[in-house]
Amino acid sequence: MDITGIVTTEYETIDEAERVSKLLGAFAEQERRVLVVTSDGDFSGVVTHRQLLASRHAPDERVRNVMRDDPPRVSRTEDVRETARLMVESQLKLLPVFEGDQFDGVVTARGIAEAVRSNLDALEVADVYTQDLVTANPDTTLGEVLHRIREHGISRLPVINEASTGGGVTREALGMVSIYDLLAFILRETTQEKGGDSGGFDFHGGEGSFPKFRTHGGYGERAGFEARLLDLPARNVMNVPVATVSFDASLGDATAEMLDKQYASLVVVDETDQPAGIVTLTDVLRSLTWTETESIRIQIFGIDLLTGVSRRDVAEMIEAVDEKYADMDVIEAYVILHQHKETLRGMPLIRTTIRLFTDRGRFSGTGEAYGAAPSIREARDHLERAVLDDKEHAQTRARSDRDREAQEKLLGWWLEA
Repeated sequence: MDITGIVTTEYETIDEAERVSKLLGAFAEQERRVLVVTSDGDFSGVVTHRQLLASRHAPDERVRNVMRDDPPRVSRTEDVRETARLMVESQLKLLPVFEGDQFDGVVTARGIAEAVRSNLDALEVADVYTQDLVTANPDTTLGEVLHRIREHGISRLPVINEASTGGGVTREALGMVSIYDLLAFILRETTQEKGGDSGGFDFHGGEGSFPKFRTHGGYGERAGFEARLLDLPARNVMNVPVATVSFDASLGDATAEMLDKQYASLVVVDETDQPAGIVTLTDVLRSLTWTETESIRIQIFGIDLLTGVSRRDVAEMIEAVDEKYADMDVIEAYVILHQHKETLRGMPLIRTTIRLFTDRGRFSGTGEAYGAAPSIREARDHLERAVLDDKEHAQTRARSDRDREAQEKLLGWWLEA
């Protein structure tokens, strides 16, 4: 199946010469997560609101310095599975479509999900959802919420309330906070505050100072006002009520719920209706990239940072973790390397995240050390603890060869398309 019928010319644009302050306003007003960047009317790149959290940007900085000028390009005849893979690997929910050198439109994650959702009933939410849930409570400050979003490389987190009862601790999902919610709220509040424009906000929460965001003098109490915003609780920003789905629901039904209600994610609940994880449109895309092979597929992001250890070494580490949980079937593994600015005797500080996508859900482990090899080993150790913990506390569920057969059923329509 190719993407011919999914390509659209409906997208929002911004010129690369515009200021970041206008870019922030565009995200808030147009409720878009990705904008197409143009130069004299021609395609130049894309920019996401997540990129604004990646580093500091002065309000008068140009969009060309923030955008991604190297997004994967696809043609109308590209296979939907390959397009989904490119979206997952590039962390973009919108890709440009070209016919030769001619920009022809875009393809979006929602467009792909809409096109294939009737074929997703072969899988359950439990097959794809994320178990290592990163959460906040209603009183968590916005500064801390921003920190967790940046630290874990996520775009949203559920707000969970915990209460002690006679039988233990109960957890209830109250709402959801996304990068977009934070962006819209902060821009709205700072615009209403006298003494400056909304472009001067520093999105690096928790630091309490904003020295690079001053376009002119005379702001008075502005810095204190911005700091107070970061001290506000998550309850002030979260979307309510939160949408939930059972882990044994079909992935097709979960996808339909997200598309019909314009959600990007659903909180996954267990048989006691307590939050157990999260399923996102990215998880839907990832399910489309699975192959029929029984071996573990490993993808390494930031492979240029892979020094002191080989790809084969990394594969053996992951296979060793897999072997410790005989009842778990690892379908795919992601190894994500990120280099920080800090160095020690010439060795860069590396953060490694290993994510396993299995028939029992998703597991991850993160490590940080000087050099790729020790960083990967630390991430492997954390991953192993997460897997073994799940093994110890696993709920008894009747899972059989039906899981693989269901996945093969999902793949069957690709072969016929």
